Order: sequence, then structure tokens, then C-alpha cells
Amino acid sequence: MNKNKYTKKQKKTIMRFRAVSTRIFAVLMLLGGIMGILLFLRPSTSNVEKRELTKFPKLTLASFLDGSFCSDVSLWYSDTFPMRDGLISIDQTLKTAYGVTTSTMMVGGNEQGDEIPTLSADAEAEDGDTQDSLVDMVVDTSEEPAEEAEPVSAPDSEAMEAEIQNQIQKGLYVKDGAAYSVYYYSQSAAEIYTDALNQAAQELQGQADVYSILVPNNSGAMLPEDELHSLGGSDQTQAIAYYHSLYDKVKPVKTIETLREHNDEYLYFRTDHHWTQLGAYYVYLNFCEEKGIEPHELSDFETMTFSPFLGTFYSQLMNGDMAKNPDTVTAYVPMGTNDMVYWDVDGTEYQWNIIEDVSTWGDSSGYYCYIAGDKPLTIIDNPEIEDGSSCLVLKESYGNCFVPFLVDHYDKVYVVDFRYANVNVVDYVKENNIQDLIVMNNITIIASDSVASTIAGLL
Repeated sequence: MNKNKYTKKQKKTIMRFRAVSTRIFAVLMLLGGIMGILLFLRPSTSNVEKRELTKFPKLTLASFLDGSFCSDVSLWYSDTFPMRDGLISIDQTLKTAYGVTTSTMMVGGNEQGDEIPTLSADAEAEDGDTQDSLVDMVVDTSEEPAEEAEPVSAPDSEAMEAEIQNQIQKGLYVKDGAAYSVYYYSQSAAEIYTDALNQAAQELQGQADVYSILVPNNSGAMLPEDELHSLGGSDQTQAIAYYHSLYDKVKPVKTIETLREHNDEYLYFRTDHHWTQLGAYYVYLNFCEEKGIEPHELSDFETMTFSPFLGTFYSQLMNGDMAKNPDTVTAYVPMGTNDMVYWDVDGTEYQWNIIEDVSTWGDSSGYYCYIAGDKPLTIIDNPEIEDGSSCLVLKESYGNCFVPFLVDHYDKVYVVDFRYANVNVVDYVKENNIQDLIVMNNITIIASDSVASTIAGLL
């Protein structure tokens, strides 16, 4: 066996290559270290992930002693690394170039939802009809001594945003240039959520009606049954029916059955986790039926269109098929007014449009055309109606494109985003003589104890 596998010339070449590689690696590590300490270059927001990045933690004696300060600094350091959006985009581009992504795939999805309790045949007969006998079994309707109300504090909006992103992206099914969220039911979150709405309805009885609108995610509304079941998530039709069965004095609005009836239409974006305003319109029709008012036709509204739109799924996946076939955002402008006022997290007041022209904002901004995005408090005063009628919508971003349809039915529309508000909603409804409280959320987002608890803390 020849032990001299390489010639002297070859050995020298190998040694030079190793030396050069070591120097390049050392230079890259040095550059990375220098970038890591450039505090002034650290981003505060991510355009790719559409969220605010972790802020530098406040040093307190307690956080220093329990070690949480050091942990929070580490999270801040990694989350705000300079050029993070560019690096994320490069990573996704390389994955695509090397064939890591395919036209059909699962991203995540290794989860197991809780078992959804089985309902009686009567309870399943018509979604939205809650049987009194069933309510008596699953909801303790006996009167209990009132507990002293606890002060309402503003939620940690960064933690809420992170948790919601986690819920949305737990499992993504990618197919033909579209991504679909997989839903995982949580029994504890369902109980927290429904208990809170029941308590609100009890406190507001005789003054305001409480409506619940549980919006399915796109997989539950759009995918064929056999394909949906193969993803291994929880049944959204069954989950929504179970939520409805737990309500007492809360008026549920039908959603998933209606959306499935129209799922050959453009009800959800392909590149984003939100529904389109057309999807919201069909649920608006159900709300009008439940409330007993006459809905408006889509043809009654002026429309604005924004294209191309590449949303949150594209930002996460950088999928080439999505980039080739971007979404289009169609917005319906209320007839009575397009004016609104909102207050930002720092209390600053802004005059804005209910439907804002975002055609120059960039490909990822289409959904921001609705009510200025997510704000702590928004008020819309319709000058065409002066009968004192009003509603308050407690929501996350799924409610943004639904709100414009309400404007032409009320004198005033109040909108509260639970992620940023610090108001006791029930007290606010009483103080402002609001007749309808509409709690509207995507069922995937509220399948989290922390999200459900945050909503409960405001009610």
C-alpha cells in the first residue's frame, strides 16, 4: 500500500488551501463580532416578519438576581442582529436554489391538539344554535359572589405578537404557491375564552348584546376534507361548534360553513395568513342575519385595489411560486364616511382613512389599507347616521377588513385591538352606552392560553 498518497506539490497546495480557509473563517468571525457590537445598526422592526423586534431589557435588581436580565439581553442580541432581514432572505434564497423547498411540503406541524369534546346530535344540527340543556351541562350558570375587579394593565404587546406568530406558523402546508395554517385545538384556551365572553354577556345583560365571531384559518375553509384531515390538525368545524356550545347569552355568528360553501372564490390570500375582504363580507352577511338588519350589496361600495401583495407566509418562506403569483388586495370603502381617528400606543391621536391608499407602500403592505392596521383604539363616527347606535369590535388583525362593513350600520364604531389596549372593555361599553360588543378572532390565534387570557383580562 502506497503511504505517500500525495506528492510534495499537492501537499503544499492542500496546506495553502487550509491556511487560506482558516484566515477567511477568522475574518468572517471577526466581521460577525464587529457587526454584533454595532448597537447603532441594530434594527427595531423586521419588514420580513412584520413585527417589532425585541427591545433592550430594563435592568432591575430582581431581574439581575434571578438571571432573567441576562437571558433577555441574549434574546435581544440575537433578535436584533444587524442586517437580519437580509440574512433571512439570503438563507431562504439559498434553500430555494439548492432545492430545499418544493411546491408541496409541510413546514413544522409536529404538534398534537387536544381532543375536542363530542357534542350531541341536536347541538350539531345547526351551528350557532346553543341548546339550553347542553349549556347547563358544560357551563356553570349558577350565581356566584362577585369577585373584586382587578386593575386592567396593558398586555406585553411584543410577547403577544410573538405568541400569535407562533400560533400561525406552528404548522404550514405549502401547495401550489399557497400556504395553509394547520389548526391545533386547546381545551384550556377554549374554556378561558368562552368563560370570559360569558362573563361579559352576563355583566352587559340588558344594555348590550355580545356577539362572537370565530373565523377559521384558511385550511379549514379552503382545503378539501380528505386533504385537510391528512394534515393531522384539529377539526375546525367541530371546534367552532364546541365553542358555540359553551356560550351563555353570547350570540354566535356562523362562519366556517358559509366560507366552505364559497371556497371556490378568493376568500383567503395565498401568501398571507389573513382572509380577504370578500371572505369577511360573507361573514358580515351572517352577522346582519343574526342581528336582524339589512346588509349592503358589494356593488354598493366603491372599491380600491392594491397589487402585488406578498404577505406573511411569503416573508417566512420566500417561496418562488408565491413570488410568481402574488396576491391582490381589494378593499371596499364605506358609503357614509372614510374618516376615522385612532390613538397609537403612546397615546398620540391620528386622523386617518378607513380604507387608505397603500399603493406606494411596498409589496408587503397591502393588508395595512384596512383601518390603519392594528391600533389600541380606533373610533369611526358616521355623519350619515345620528341615532346613537354604536358597536365595539374587540379583535386582532382578522377584524381589520371586517370593520369597514359595519360603518354604514352604526352612528359610531369603536375598535379595540386586545394586543395593545389597556382598557376594561365591559366598563368602556357601559360608560359609552354601546349597544353591541363584537368579539372577533381567528380560531388559530386564540388557541393559546396566553392569548385567551389576555382577551379575558380586558373583558
